[in-house]
Amino acid sequence: MLSSRKLFPLINAANVASGLLNKNLVREPEDLEKFIDFSSGIPILIPADSEVFLFRKTDVFTLKHEILLETVYGHQEKDYVGFRHAFKSSEFLSEYEVKDKWKPLIADIISQNEAASEHVYSLKVAGLTVGAFQTRNIPHFGHEKIMSRMLDHCDHLVINPVLGPKKKGDATLECLRDIFSNFYNNKFTGRITFKPLIANMFYAGPREAVHHAQMRKSLGFDLFSVGRDHAGASGIYPPDAAMNVVKSLNYSLGIDVMCHSGAVFCNSCNSVVLRDECAHSDAVKGDISGTKFRECLASKSLFEFADCSLQEYLFAKKIKVFEDD
Repeated sequence: MLSSRKLFPLINAANVASGLLNKNLVREPEDLEKFIDFSSGIPILIPADSEVFLFRKTDVFTLKHEILLETVYGHQEKDYVGFRHAFKSSEFLSEYEVKDKWKPLIADIISQNEAASEHVYSLKVAGLTVGAFQTRNIPHFGHEKIMSRMLDHCDHLVINPVLGPKKKGDATLECLRDIFSNFYNNKFTGRITFKPLIANMFYAGPREAVHHAQMRKSLGFDLFSVGRDHAGASGIYPPDAAMNVVKSLNYSLGIDVMCHSGAVFCNSCNSVVLRDECAHSDAVKGDISGTKFRECLASKSLFEFADCSLQEYLFAKKIKVFEDD
Protein backbone atom coordinates (compact mmCIF):
# COMPACT_ATOMS: atom_id res chain seq x y z
CA MET A 1 0.00 0.00 0.00
CA LEU A 2 1.27 3.46 -0.93
CA SER A 3 2.21 5.53 2.13
CA SER A 4 0.19 8.65 2.89
CA ARG A 5 3.43 10.66 2.59
CA LYS A 6 3.52 9.84 -1.13
CA LEU A 7 -0.22 9.53 -1.77
CA PHE A 8 -1.14 12.95 -0.39
CA PRO A 9 1.03 15.00 -2.80
CA LEU A 10 0.12 12.75 -5.72
CA ILE A 11 -3.58 13.38 -5.10
CA ASN A 12 -2.88 17.12 -5.01
CA ALA A 13 -0.90 16.87 -8.25
CA ALA A 14 -3.73 14.94 -9.91
CA ASN A 15 -6.32 17.49 -8.84
CA VAL A 16 -4.16 20.30 -10.20
CA ALA A 17 -3.56 18.46 -13.49
CA SER A 18 -7.27 17.76 -13.96
CA GLY A 19 -8.23 21.41 -13.41
CA LEU A 20 -10.20 20.70 -10.23
CA LEU A 21 -7.73 22.62 -8.04
CA ASN A 22 -5.41 24.29 -10.54
CA LYS A 23 -6.50 27.76 -9.34
CA ASN A 24 -5.46 26.80 -5.80
CA LEU A 25 -1.87 25.86 -6.66
CA VAL A 26 0.76 27.91 -4.84
CA ARG A 27 3.91 28.35 -6.94
CA GLU A 28 5.64 31.00 -4.83
CA PRO A 29 5.24 32.41 -1.30
CA GLU A 30 3.43 35.50 -2.60
CA ASP A 31 0.63 33.29 -3.94
CA LEU A 32 -0.48 32.67 -0.36
CA GLU A 33 -1.70 36.25 -0.06
CA LYS A 34 -4.95 35.56 -1.94
CA PHE A 35 -5.84 32.89 0.62
CA ILE A 36 -6.31 35.50 3.30
CA ASP A 37 -9.80 35.54 1.80
CA PHE A 38 -11.72 32.39 2.86
CA SER A 39 -13.50 32.32 -0.49
CA SER A 40 -10.21 31.21 -2.12
CA GLY A 41 -10.47 27.83 -0.38
CA ILE A 42 -7.41 25.74 0.52
CA PRO A 43 -3.94 26.54 -0.89
CA ILE A 44 -2.48 23.52 -2.68
CA LEU A 45 1.27 23.04 -2.28
CA ILE A 46 3.44 20.38 -3.88
CA PRO A 47 6.23 19.19 -1.55
CA ALA A 48 9.79 18.93 -2.82
CA ASP A 49 9.82 15.13 -2.64
CA SER A 50 12.41 13.66 -5.00
CA GLU A 51 10.86 10.18 -4.72
CA VAL A 52 7.67 11.45 -6.33
CA PHE A 53 8.59 14.46 -8.49
CA LEU A 54 11.28 15.58 -10.91
CA PHE A 55 12.47 19.15 -10.30
CA ARG A 56 15.50 21.45 -10.19
CA LYS A 57 16.95 23.09 -7.09
CA THR A 58 15.79 26.45 -8.43
CA ASP A 59 12.19 25.16 -8.36
CA VAL A 60 12.20 24.83 -4.56
CA PHE A 61 10.86 27.47 -2.19
CA THR A 62 10.37 27.40 1.59
CA LEU A 63 7.42 28.34 3.77
CA LYS A 64 7.63 28.51 7.53
CA HIS A 65 5.25 26.28 9.45
CA GLU A 66 3.90 29.33 11.27
CA ILE A 67 2.77 30.85 7.96
CA LEU A 68 1.12 27.61 6.82
CA LEU A 69 -0.65 27.16 10.14
CA GLU A 70 -2.03 30.69 10.14
CA THR A 71 -3.05 30.67 6.47
CA VAL A 72 -4.66 27.23 6.30
CA TYR A 73 -5.83 26.62 9.86
CA GLY A 74 -6.05 30.05 11.46
CA HIS A 75 -4.01 29.08 14.52
CA GLN A 76 -0.47 28.16 15.63
CA GLU A 77 -1.00 24.65 17.06
CA LYS A 78 1.88 22.76 15.43
CA ASP A 79 0.69 19.46 16.89
CA TYR A 80 -2.77 19.80 15.38
CA VAL A 81 -3.68 16.53 13.67
CA GLY A 82 -4.78 18.28 10.47
CA PHE A 83 -1.48 20.08 10.06
CA ARG A 84 0.59 16.94 10.76
CA HIS A 85 -1.58 15.02 8.30
CA ALA A 86 -1.27 17.52 5.44
CA PHE A 87 2.14 19.15 5.79
CA LYS A 88 5.20 16.97 6.32
CA SER A 89 7.67 19.38 4.71
CA SER A 90 8.41 23.09 4.59
CA GLU A 91 9.91 22.94 1.08
CA PHE A 92 7.61 23.16 -1.94
CA LEU A 93 7.81 23.29 -5.73
CA SER A 94 7.09 26.05 -8.20
CA GLU A 95 7.59 23.68 -11.16
CA TYR A 96 7.61 19.89 -11.20
CA GLU A 97 6.93 16.76 -13.19
CA VAL A 98 5.45 13.58 -11.78
CA LYS A 99 7.84 10.65 -12.11
CA ASP A 100 6.82 8.03 -14.67
CA LYS A 101 6.33 5.47 -11.91
CA TRP A 102 3.39 7.46 -10.50
CA LYS A 103 1.75 8.66 -13.71
CA PRO A 104 -0.69 5.70 -13.92
CA LEU A 105 -1.93 6.58 -10.42
CA ILE A 106 -2.41 10.23 -11.45
CA ALA A 107 -4.40 9.09 -14.47
CA ASP A 108 -6.54 6.79 -12.31
CA ILE A 109 -7.38 9.58 -9.84
CA ILE A 110 -8.33 11.92 -12.68
CA SER A 111 -10.45 9.19 -14.26
CA GLN A 112 -12.34 8.46 -11.04
CA ASN A 113 -13.12 12.14 -10.49
CA GLU A 114 -14.21 12.55 -14.10
CA ALA A 115 -16.59 9.61 -13.57
CA ALA A 116 -18.18 11.49 -10.66
CA SER A 117 -18.56 14.62 -12.78
CA GLU A 118 -20.03 12.64 -15.68
CA HIS A 119 -22.49 10.97 -13.31
CA VAL A 120 -23.70 14.36 -12.06
CA TYR A 121 -23.98 15.59 -15.66
CA SER A 122 -26.09 12.58 -16.65
CA LEU A 123 -28.50 13.24 -13.80
CA LYS A 124 -28.81 16.92 -14.70
CA VAL A 125 -29.39 16.09 -18.37
CA ALA A 126 -32.33 14.02 -17.13
CA GLY A 127 -33.72 17.20 -15.58
CA LEU A 128 -32.81 16.44 -11.96
CA THR A 129 -31.35 18.76 -9.36
CA VAL A 130 -28.42 17.00 -7.70
CA GLY A 131 -27.05 17.24 -4.18
CA ALA A 132 -23.72 16.06 -2.77
CA PHE A 133 -23.52 14.60 0.72
CA GLN A 134 -20.08 14.16 2.20
CA THR A 135 -19.71 11.29 4.62
CA ARG A 136 -16.98 8.70 5.07
CA ASN A 137 -19.06 6.92 7.70
CA ILE A 138 -21.53 4.08 7.70
CA PRO A 139 -24.80 5.95 8.31
CA HIS A 140 -26.72 5.92 11.55
CA PHE A 141 -30.15 7.54 11.91
CA GLY A 142 -28.53 10.97 12.26
CA HIS A 143 -26.93 10.68 8.82
CA GLU A 144 -30.19 9.37 7.40
CA LYS A 145 -32.07 12.41 8.71
CA ILE A 146 -29.61 14.71 6.93
CA MET A 147 -29.92 12.68 3.74
CA SER A 148 -33.72 12.88 3.92
CA ARG A 149 -33.67 16.62 4.51
CA MET A 150 -31.31 17.16 1.56
CA LEU A 151 -33.70 15.17 -0.62
CA ASP A 152 -36.38 17.70 0.32
CA HIS A 153 -34.25 20.24 -1.57
CA CYS A 154 -32.97 18.18 -4.52
CA ASP A 155 -34.20 15.35 -6.73
CA HIS A 156 -31.20 13.07 -6.38
CA LEU A 157 -28.48 12.76 -3.75
CA VAL A 158 -24.99 11.56 -4.59
CA ILE A 159 -22.96 10.30 -1.66
CA ASN A 160 -19.73 12.07 -2.56
CA PRO A 161 -17.14 11.59 0.18
CA VAL A 162 -13.69 13.09 -0.09
CA LEU A 163 -11.44 10.04 -0.16
CA GLY A 164 -7.76 10.64 0.38
CA PRO A 165 -5.27 8.62 2.43
CA LYS A 166 -7.18 6.29 4.76
CA LYS A 167 -6.33 5.49 8.36
CA LYS A 168 -7.03 2.60 10.71
CA GLY A 169 -10.66 2.58 11.76
CA ASP A 170 -12.01 4.33 8.64
CA ALA A 171 -14.84 2.59 6.81
CA THR A 172 -13.49 0.75 3.76
CA LEU A 173 -14.32 1.99 0.28
CA GLU A 174 -15.72 -1.48 -0.53
CA CYS A 175 -18.14 -1.24 2.38
CA LEU A 176 -19.27 2.31 1.61
CA ARG A 177 -19.80 1.55 -2.07
CA ASP A 178 -21.81 -1.57 -1.27
CA ILE A 179 -24.18 -0.11 1.31
CA PHE A 180 -24.91 3.10 -0.59
CA SER A 181 -25.20 1.53 -4.04
CA ASN A 182 -27.37 -1.33 -2.82
CA PHE A 183 -28.95 -0.93 0.61
CA TYR A 184 -29.52 2.84 0.58
CA ASN A 185 -30.36 3.07 -3.10
CA ASN A 186 -33.23 0.66 -2.34
CA LYS A 187 -34.22 2.37 0.93
CA PHE A 188 -34.47 5.77 -0.79
CA THR A 189 -36.20 4.33 -3.89
CA GLY A 190 -33.44 4.97 -6.39
CA ARG A 191 -32.69 8.54 -5.30
CA ILE A 192 -29.26 7.73 -3.82
CA THR A 193 -26.05 6.88 -5.66
CA PHE A 194 -22.42 6.65 -4.59
CA LYS A 195 -19.58 8.43 -6.40
CA PRO A 196 -16.55 9.40 -4.28
CA LEU A 197 -14.24 12.33 -4.93
CA ILE A 198 -10.53 11.58 -4.75
CA ALA A 199 -9.08 14.60 -2.96
CA ASN A 200 -7.28 15.33 0.27
CA MET A 201 -8.74 16.19 3.64
CA PHE A 202 -6.92 18.96 5.52
CA TYR A 203 -9.20 19.17 8.58
CA ALA A 204 -9.12 22.95 8.21
CA GLY A 205 -12.63 23.55 9.53
CA PRO A 206 -14.35 26.70 8.16
CA ARG A 207 -11.87 27.21 5.33
CA GLU A 208 -12.25 23.60 4.25
CA ALA A 209 -16.04 23.82 4.29
CA VAL A 210 -15.74 26.53 1.63
CA HIS A 211 -13.17 24.41 -0.21
CA HIS A 212 -15.52 21.41 -0.23
CA ALA A 213 -18.41 23.48 -1.56
CA GLN A 214 -16.23 24.87 -4.34
CA MET A 215 -15.10 21.40 -5.42
CA ARG A 216 -18.73 20.25 -5.60
CA LYS A 217 -19.60 23.28 -7.71
CA SER A 218 -16.77 22.29 -10.09
CA LEU A 219 -18.25 18.79 -10.35
CA GLY A 220 -21.62 20.25 -11.33
CA PHE A 221 -23.64 19.75 -8.15
CA ASP A 222 -26.54 22.05 -7.28
CA LEU A 223 -26.57 21.46 -3.51
CA PHE A 224 -24.07 20.67 -0.77
CA SER A 225 -24.42 20.44 3.01
CA VAL A 226 -22.26 21.78 5.81
CA GLY A 227 -22.92 20.61 9.32
CA ARG A 228 -21.69 20.96 12.86
CA ASP A 229 -17.87 21.00 13.13
CA HIS A 230 -17.49 20.37 9.40
CA ALA A 231 -13.94 19.18 8.57
CA GLY A 232 -12.69 19.98 12.06
CA ALA A 233 -10.78 17.74 14.44
CA SER A 234 -9.84 17.64 18.11
CA GLY A 235 -12.46 20.29 18.92
CA ILE A 236 -10.14 23.06 17.74
CA TYR A 237 -12.89 25.05 15.98
CA PRO A 238 -16.20 26.21 17.48
CA PRO A 239 -18.96 23.79 16.37
CA ASP A 240 -20.80 26.40 14.29
CA ALA A 241 -17.73 28.12 12.82
CA ALA A 242 -17.87 26.40 9.42
CA MET A 243 -21.59 27.06 9.02
CA ASN A 244 -21.21 30.73 9.91
CA VAL A 245 -18.44 31.24 7.35
CA VAL A 246 -20.34 29.40 4.61
CA LYS A 247 -23.53 31.36 5.35
CA SER A 248 -21.57 34.61 5.00
CA LEU A 249 -20.32 33.51 1.56
CA ASN A 250 -23.29 31.49 0.34
CA TYR A 251 -24.40 33.83 -2.42
CA SER A 252 -20.89 34.03 -3.87
CA LEU A 253 -20.13 30.29 -3.84
CA GLY A 254 -22.22 29.47 -6.90
CA ILE A 255 -23.81 26.44 -5.22
CA ASP A 256 -26.64 26.18 -2.68
CA VAL A 257 -25.42 25.03 0.73
CA MET A 258 -27.74 23.54 3.33
CA CYS A 259 -26.30 24.45 6.73
CA HIS A 260 -27.42 22.53 9.79
CA SER A 261 -26.25 21.85 13.34
CA GLY A 262 -26.34 18.09 13.06
CA ALA A 263 -28.90 15.45 13.96
CA VAL A 264 -29.77 14.42 17.51
CA PHE A 265 -32.28 12.23 19.30
CA CYS A 266 -34.93 14.39 20.96
CA ASN A 267 -36.54 12.68 23.93
CA SER A 268 -39.55 15.02 23.80
CA CYS A 269 -40.14 14.28 20.10
CA ASN A 270 -39.08 10.64 20.63
CA SER A 271 -37.33 10.77 17.27
CA VAL A 272 -34.18 11.83 15.47
CA VAL A 273 -34.32 15.47 14.41
CA LEU A 274 -32.04 18.15 13.04
CA ARG A 275 -30.95 20.10 16.09
CA ASP A 276 -31.90 23.52 14.70
CA GLU A 277 -35.31 22.34 13.42
CA CYS A 278 -36.52 21.24 16.85
CA ALA A 279 -37.82 23.83 19.32
CA HIS A 280 -37.21 21.69 22.41
CA SER A 281 -34.33 22.59 24.72
CA ASP A 282 -30.91 21.04 24.32
CA ALA A 283 -31.44 19.38 27.70
CA VAL A 284 -33.72 16.80 26.08
CA LYS A 285 -31.52 16.26 23.01
CA GLY A 286 -28.78 13.66 22.90
CA ASP A 287 -25.97 13.26 20.39
CA ILE A 288 -25.84 10.00 18.47
CA SER A 289 -22.43 8.49 19.10
CA GLY A 290 -20.57 7.51 15.95
CA THR A 291 -17.87 5.99 18.14
CA LYS A 292 -20.37 3.71 19.86
CA PHE A 293 -21.86 2.75 16.50
CA ARG A 294 -18.43 1.75 15.18
CA GLU A 295 -17.81 -0.28 18.33
CA CYS A 296 -21.12 -2.09 17.84
CA LEU A 297 -20.33 -2.86 14.21
CA ALA A 298 -16.91 -4.19 15.17
CA SER A 299 -18.43 -6.46 17.83
CA LYS A 300 -21.43 -7.42 15.65
CA SER A 301 -23.92 -6.11 18.18
CA LEU A 302 -26.90 -3.95 17.22
CA PHE A 303 -26.78 -0.19 17.74
CA GLU A 304 -30.17 1.27 18.65
CA PHE A 305 -29.76 4.47 16.62
CA ALA A 306 -29.04 2.82 13.26
CA ASP A 307 -31.11 0.76 10.86
CA CYS A 308 -31.19 -2.84 12.12
CA SER A 309 -31.62 -4.12 8.57
CA LEU A 310 -28.45 -2.30 7.52
CA GLN A 311 -26.47 -3.78 10.39
CA GLU A 312 -27.79 -7.28 9.71
CA TYR A 313 -26.99 -6.75 6.03
CA LEU A 314 -23.37 -6.00 6.91
CA PHE A 315 -23.11 -8.90 9.35
CA ALA A 316 -24.59 -11.35 6.82
CA LYS A 317 -22.38 -10.27 3.91
CA LYS A 318 -19.22 -10.39 6.00
CA ILE A 319 -17.87 -7.32 4.25
CA LYS A 320 -14.62 -5.87 5.55
CA VAL A 321 -16.06 -2.86 7.33
CA PHE A 322 -13.00 -0.99 8.66
CA GLU A 323 -9.44 -0.35 7.56
CA ASP A 324 -7.09 -2.33 9.79
CA ASP A 325 -3.72 -0.78 9.00
